[in-house]
This record gives sequence, structure tokens and C-alpha cells, in this order.
Amino acid sequence: MEPTQQNQPLYWDKDRIPVNLTLILALGITAWGAVSSLGWVDMGGNPSIIFALGVVVAIYTWVSTPRQYLIYANALCVVYGKPRVKVIHFKDIDVVEMGSLATVDQLRVRPIKGRRQPIRVRDVEAFYQQLETALNAFRAAYPEYGITIESSREMATEVVGDELVADTDAEAITTDALNDAPTDAPKETDTESPSPEAKSESEDDTPQRPPNHNPLY
Repeated sequence: MEPTQQNQPLYWDKDRIPVNLTLILALGITAWGAVSSLGWVDMGGNPSIIFALGVVVAIYTWVSTPRQYLIYANALCVVYGKPRVKVIHFKDIDVVEMGSLATVDQLRVRPIKGRRQPIRVRDVEAFYQQLETALNAFRAAYPEYGITIESSREMATEVVGDELVADTDAEAITTDALNDAPTDAPKETDTESPSPEAKSESEDDTPQRPPNHNPLY
């Protein structure tokens, strides 16, 4: 089976980081080393090492940074810097993971063998829906390939919903128990009056105010 059955992808999206700052920095280091090697400008250091370091970092960044993600009828393609293109066949996918918004790599594809492939697209929701649709159509056509689609956000919503339902039921039970409680029980009140001795002591302890005396009269 070919990696793609159609010339045009069903859906595609670009990487969410439009500018590769690492590649720009590496190209700047390469230019710095080239100018120093030609003797046009003396910036110190070993120009050959600086030039070689810039070339190595630039090549590595070019071939390791995704640029586009394409969904075909039977495969997911990750386009890096030319000529590298990574093709993940649907038959080789084990789990598609959709994490919460707080995670760095919200959408991930876990193949049967190999490392997880993060999908860092601009519109994660739309890409996930299109990928899920393509995987469902592939599973309907080839039921022998089992592909699991997990969404941690849906699981979290279900758990929170169960907790809310449990709390509501507990509150309803508590309210019913309070309503069914007997109301004829006598209430205990503190009606004990102070003794005459205590009353006299409290009166003796109260300071007596002197009568109003104005020396002008």
C-alpha cells in the first residue's frame, strides 16, 4: 500500500511557530565564520570552527524542525526541511492522544514502534477532528488495524461530572434527612438564674460614680 492514495491531502496545516529563530541564529554564525575566514573582518576566535559550527547547527535545525502536517486517506505526513518527509501510515499508528490545553504538546501520535510524534499545528481542534475522521474511515475500510483515539479532556469532563452528581446526591440526602428529623424533641435552654449572693457580689463590685460637682457653682 502506497503512503498516500491521493495527490492532494485531505487536510493540512502549518507548524504553530512561523519563524525558526534557531535556524536564523545558525545562519548568522555561519556568515560570521565565513566573513572571518575570508579576512574581511577580524572578530576573534577561530573562523573555521565558527563556520563549521554554524553549518552543522543550520543543517540539523533544517532537517529536524517540522514545517507542515498533512493528512491523507491512509497516512499522516510531517514535512521538515527539504528533502526530509516523515510518513506515518495509519496501520502503524497505535494511539492518537489529545491532551489538555495546559500541555505543551496537546496532540500526539504514538506509533506501534518508535517515538511519539507531536503535532504542533496552529489550529489543533480542526486538525484533530480531520485526523479522527480520516482514521475512522480507514478503520471502517480496514477493520484489522486497531487504532485507539484518546482524549484526556473528555475523561476529565466525565470525572468532574460524576463528582458533581455525587455531591448533588449527597446534598439531597442531607436535606431529606434534615427534613425528616423529629421536631417534637424539647429544646434545652439555659434558664438558670443567678443566686442572690452572686447578684449582691456583682453589685458590690460595680464602681460607684461620684455625683456631678461643678466648682463654679
